[in-house]
Amino acid sequence: MLPADRTLAPVTEPEFPVLRELADTIWRQHYAGIISAAQIDYMLAGRFSDEALREHVRAADRWLELLRVSGTPVGYCGYELASIDGEERAAADMKLGQLYVLDSHRGMGLGRFMLGHIEGRARELGRRLLWLQVNKRNTGAIGFYRAAGFEVIRDAVFEIGGGFVMDDYVMAKGV
Repeated sequence: MLPADRTLAPVTEPEFPVLRELADTIWRQHYAGIISAAQIDYMLAGRFSDEALREHVRAADRWLELLRVSGTPVGYCGYELASIDGEERAAADMKLGQLYVLDSHRGMGLGRFMLGHIEGRARELGRRLLWLQVNKRNTGAIGFYRAAGFEVIRDAVFEIGGGFVMDDYVMAKGV
């Protein structure tokens, strides 16, 4: 069921509007009922401004990639070198920060395709652990990650500004 005509490539500056529109659509589809519309607006504005995206794609330790099927953007992923314990020491970990697919393209194996790509990159870079944060109410994503071998390591609440918090599980798996 995995489309043969899929591509995953780094996001470039001219693609920022495409990525922003894609993220807006996916987040509003996916997070309605999990977090408030105001928090969705706040998080999208912070993560997908030109300045934030430019900083992300220019960094040597972070990657942001756009998934296309038949040339049409249908998802994206982001990952970075980051220690699960927050220590500044040279980490042997990689953080999966974003893994999103349009509702219309879920169930085709595209999420697993992107996750497999990220796991491969982690191994190439000598990482030992892949970890992520997921909202505790995001049962679909939690199920996806559990099926892929991730385990809940701990609960975590993060203040993100604007009076909002992220009430998450930290999940991890060895790579």
